[in-house]
Amino acid sequence: MEKQKDVRLNKDFRNAYIKDFRSFLERQTNNPKYQSFLESRENCKGKIDNAFKTAQAVLERRFNPTDVSDLKRLQTKYTTVDSVGKDSCFYMAVVDDKGKSVKEKLDSDRDEVAKQKHFDFNLKGSLNGSEYDRQKDFAYAWYREEMKANGLNPDCDIEHSGNQSNPALSTHQNNNSSWLKGNDGSSSNYVNKWENDYALDIIGTGGCRSRAIPCSDLEFAKFEMMHQAKQDVVLKHTKWLQVILAKVKVFEAGVKLMTKFSQVEKYASHPKINWTINPEILVDKFGTDVVISIDNLADQTYNIGQPQQTRKEKMQARILYDNSKVSSIAS
Repeated sequence: MEKQKDVRLNKDFRNAYIKDFRSFLERQTNNPKYQSFLESRENCKGKIDNAFKTAQAVLERRFNPTDVSDLKRLQTKYTTVDSVGKDSCFYMAVVDDKGKSVKEKLDSDRDEVAKQKHFDFNLKGSLNGSEYDRQKDFAYAWYREEMKANGLNPDCDIEHSGNQSNPALSTHQNNNSSWLKGNDGSSSNYVNKWENDYALDIIGTGGCRSRAIPCSDLEFAKFEMMHQAKQDVVLKHTKWLQVILAKVKVFEAGVKLMTKFSQVEKYASHPKINWTINPEILVDKFGTDVVISIDNLADQTYNIGQPQQTRKEKMQARILYDNSKVSSIAS
């Protein structure tokens, strides 16, 4: 980029550099936490598909496909018949070889209860098996790239952690929700897509709880693996963003002490940073310098998310440093 030196920074330009620095960090595909996030999504897709294949087998065992077809035919013929329909959320209950309900112990202070849980294949379905739980963080993590490309903020819940009452958060959530449903310029209704892609026929009416579907302990475990995989996607997305936000916070504090573009440029070119600043961010040519240690600021940014030295390693490093000083003086 064209070299710009001895130019004044103002609030707008500082904010532009902060935004550009975050964008730079998000593009670092070699980041181990980012790779872990990508791997969690890839693993999750396999767990969802495996769980759905298992659900198909369980439901076909419970609801004979021939009976389902007969009921569909009757529903088409007689408008008063309404006994079969599609669903994407299933209430599974573990039974033994004799069809008897299997119990599980929740913790040391509670009695045993039937081993049963809701498994929701919807995009915003529960990640913990609760019938009434609805969440959005999985959807944000799953479609993060598409949402970012459309000017949305899939990281809003992470950014506002501990401050859920912030009006800005509600705005982001509403915009995200509308887009995921196919509105506001979205080319796909992702909510409907998941609901349709993972729908299976069920005989019976009433709420999900009124039609518990018997399954084996192994099948139940496969459904729980789907829950765990979806939880892991949310967790890995959060951990990756938390490191980025912490680095941006350090830079934000540092850039507030800078008055010249040359200081930002020096920080960006530091070997521990290597940030190529967007050349479209221009500044005007006035200003005075302040004292700020770019090396210290780069160290603070770089060390976030890095493995911490043990006490023994710190002592060894200090000994090596002292020895190098002695050697330098002697020579």
